[in-house]
Amino acid sequence: MDRNIEADCRKLASAFFDNLQFEYSYEYGSLGTDCKRPFGNSNVEADILDIIGWKPEGDDGDGACYASWQKEYANDLFRVKLIPFLQKEWKRASLAVTL
Repeated sequence: MDRNIEADCRKLASAFFDNLQFEYSYEYGSLGTDCKRPFGNSNVEADILDIIGWKPEGDDGDGACYASWQKEYANDLFRVKLIPFLQKEWKRASLAVTL
């Protein structure tokens, strides 16, 4: 697999920020995203792979079908790599403003 993880994280970050909203259901409120956005609620890995522009491996008769290794990459990208990427980018942007 020859993927640019940083570029893929940047695409997911863009989808995250496009769906950032104020959530009223807590005491004072909170910033966050709807848990179904930007990925929906059924095939989250496929939604992630669509966002990063990865083509499905095949067709299972019901439409596009991603390979298990592609789904594992999407899962790792979202659950492991995205938050550190967002934190790093935010810190870098914050430092640039203060300099």
